[in-house]
Amino acid sequence: MAYSFPLTRAQFMDLLPVQEMTFDLPEAMEVSETGAGEILTAELGTRLWSGEIRLGDMTPDEAAEALAMIDVLRQPGASFMVHDIARPFPRSDLSGAALAGAAPVLDAVHANTREIRLSGLPAGFQLRRHDYLAFAYGSNPLRQALHRIAAPASASGTGLTGYFEVSPNIRPGWVTGTAVSLSRAACKAILVPKSVQPGRRRHTLTTGASFRWVQTLR
Repeated sequence: MAYSFPLTRAQFMDLLPVQEMTFDLPEAMEVSETGAGEILTAELGTRLWSGEIRLGDMTPDEAAEALAMIDVLRQPGASFMVHDIARPFPRSDLSGAALAGAAPVLDAVHANTREIRLSGLPAGFQLRRHDYLAFAYGSNPLRQALHRIAAPASASGTGLTGYFEVSPNIRPGWVTGTAVSLSRAACKAILVPKSVQPGRRRHTLTTGASFRWVQTLR
């Protein structure tokens, strides 16, 4: 049966023997200078998550699994779900055990679109800077938002937080009550064209395989 996109974590990321990974949210702005020496900045496009994945030395079986699935993604319309493997869970719950029975949802978005509020968390749960959260929004296509927490917050006894800031800003299309993922929070991504390095076969190992990826909102 043909694969459906985006590929799930189990279908792609879990198959990769990742040695190094970058996970970044680069700026999307232009900078200009006036005759008076003022530096002006302006928004230019949409901030999208991006990064690079370098694979470790692979046995023939490992290389067969990984490279075959990378090839599946080297075509138009192909995508996969990716999360920061260095930080799969919130800093206050490194094993994900505290969130196992919780069902957090998006409670509200501030008018400034920089701050949000969550409900449905365990009582007293702590959200810290650099924790990730993800939720679906929009329709036709359904999109996946991924945000990094920029200000700490804690849940009340009823599981409700105050407003806290995230990056990037919340995009239009969100709906209150939407389920929010705090464990292995992921975005939908594509391979950057012509970035795949299949590696070199040395004796019984394949070394140096890598690729770059960028978030897609489609």
